Amino acid sequence: MTNRSGSAIAIMAKQPEPGKVKTRLCPPLTPREAADVYGAFLLDTVGLTSGIPEADLFIAYDPYTARDFFSRMFPRPVECIPQGTGDLGNRLSRVSRRLFSQGYRKLVIVASDTPHLPQDAIRRAFIRLNETDVVLGPCDDGGYYLIGSRVHVPALFDGIVWSSSAVLERTTGRAEDLGLTWELLPSCYDIDTKEDLLRLIMDLKDNRGGSPVMCPRTREALVALAPVLLGDNGVLKSL
Repeated sequence: MTNRSGSAIAIMAKQPEPGKVKTRLCPPLTPREAADVYGAFLLDTVGLTSGIPEADLFIAYDPYTARDFFSRMFPRPVECIPQGTGDLGNRLSRVSRRLFSQGYRKLVIVASDTPHLPQDAIRRAFIRLNETDVVLGPCDDGGYYLIGSRVHVPALFDGIVWSSSAVLERTTGRAEDLGLTWELLPSCYDIDTKEDLLRLIMDLKDNRGGSPVMCPRTREALVALAPVLLGDNGVLKSL
C-alpha cells in the first residue's frame, strides 16, 4: 500500500474458524456460533476503522495461511499483512516494525473484539500522538484494546505476560522505564465471556435507534442467537 496519510491503523484479526476463536464463549455458544459472532465483531471493527479516512487501514491476520481468506473478505484499499509467529508481543512488535518501516509516523493497533468501541476513541488516539509517545486504551480486565505510538519500540512488547490482569500496568511501566510519555484513553471492555456478551447486549439495547447504529453486524448475529443466549427473553429481539 502506498503511504498516503502518514497514519496507519492495524486490526489484529484471526480467521474465524470454529474451535479457534472466542472459545471462552463456549458454552453457551457452540464453536460454530462463537466463530460467527467473532466474524461479526471483525466486520464491525473494520467498518468502524474504515470510517477514519485520514489513516490507511491494515488487517494483521492470523494464521499465516489465511491471506486469501482475508484478501477476499476485505479488498483494497484495505491491505492484509501477516502477524507471523510467536506470542502476542512478538506479533504486535512485528506489525509495528513493518508499518513504521513503510514510513508511517503514527500507528494505532486495535483489537478485533471491541466492535462497540466509539470511533472517537481511535480519532483521539491519533490526536494525542501529536504530543504523546504512546497511547493505550485500557480494558476492564487489565489489558488494552488499543495501543498507539509514533515510533517502533519493540521493548514495549517484550516480557509481558499476555492474557493477565497486569498487561496494561506492565506496559505503562515499561514506557516509563524507556523515558516515553504515555496517556490512557477511556476504558472499554472486550468480549471474551458470556458475561461480556450479555453486557454488550444491554449496551446495544440502550443504543437502539441511535445514529449511526452501533455495530450492526454484531446486532444481527446476536439476534440470531437469541434462543441460545436469553431463551424467550425479548431483549435481543428489541435490538
